[in-house]
Amino acid sequence: MIDWQTIDTVLLDMDGTLLDLHFDNYFWLTHLPLRYAEAHQISEEEANAFLMEHIRLYEGSLKWYCLDHWSELVKMDIPALKREIQHKIQLRPYAQDFLSTLRQLQKNWCLLPMHTPRGWN
Repeated sequence: MIDWQTIDTVLLDMDGTLLDLHFDNYFWLTHLPLRYAEAHQISEEEANAFLMEHIRLYEGSLKWYCLDHWSELVKMDIPALKREIQHKIQLRPYAQDFLSTLRQLQKNWCLLPMHTPRGWN
């Protein structure tokens, strides 16, 4: 059990903590391969193979979280592509309740995203 009396600030990531991972999974595994194939006039299979190779290559590194890196790699505006499907962004169950409880307990909280500021657009 967490002793909330000993905690004054809670640090949170967004993806998978406050936000459901469905958006990210859909973007990287479905939407981007489709749009990459369209933009580069290749098959979806070729697009998926190229992207999966690079996803595996950069997973766990700082480049993985850098939208500028991905935009440069695929020669496309990744933040703009994410905005195309922003309607899929959803809070995780109980995320709002958790934030409300933090507020009631008068706890400070801070978002520490793992991406560059451009990812906030």
